[in-house]
Amino acid sequence: MDTLRLGSRGISVELLQSTLKKIGYYVGPIDGIFGPNTRDFVYKFQKDYGLKIDGIVGNATWNKLMPYINGTVGSIVPTDMSYPYWVMQMNIEALRNKYNFLQVESMGRSVLGRNLYVIRLGNGPKEVFYSASMHANEWINSPVLMKFVENYAESYVNNGSLYNQNIRELFQRVSIYVAPMVNPDGVDLVVGALSQTSTAYRNARIIGANFPSIPFPSGWKANILRN
Repeated sequence: MDTLRLGSRGISVELLQSTLKKIGYYVGPIDGIFGPNTRDFVYKFQKDYGLKIDGIVGNATWNKLMPYINGTVGSIVPTDMSYPYWVMQMNIEALRNKYNFLQVESMGRSVLGRNLYVIRLGNGPKEVFYSASMHANEWINSPVLMKFVENYAESYVNNGSLYNQNIRELFQRVSIYVAPMVNPDGVDLVVGALSQTSTAYRNARIIGANFPSIPFPSGWKANILRN
């Protein structure tokens, strides 16, 4: 994980803010800006967890936060922050470790070589397929589907129900296939996880210039083309 400090910006800061908020150590917007407010909450977290109180989120602080990120304690999938491919990939790995009955495969690779993951829920003869983020700027659907996977898995373990369905019975009757992010390259462009110095970003900007009425990159729907 990136080392974060006052002045840092980006999705790693969003993850920090989201995680601290989840465990009661942050009040404020999930804006990806490591300002004085975020630093003050990091101070409090570090003090309570016996860490060096320096306001810098390095390996030691991330290690204390990791149980709340990987689901050892509490939930896994965040729904209050940007959701790039690397966060989804981390969530899939955490879900697979926590719920070993989940079946995870790749149905192919994106233009930039990212796995197009499919998560299978259930073993039943009836088959249903859900996908999200074909249009890159509709990335919010990816954490929605991922949260569904998490809720399903939790309900299965607890022999509970979800949307008035007994999940263990549903598991035997239906196979649900979830492809949570079918356009990861485009999503990373939209949410700011694709480096602006990369060839892919530069090519996308050239394409975007042909459509001046569509904001770039927030309005991007397509995948990524590269030379």
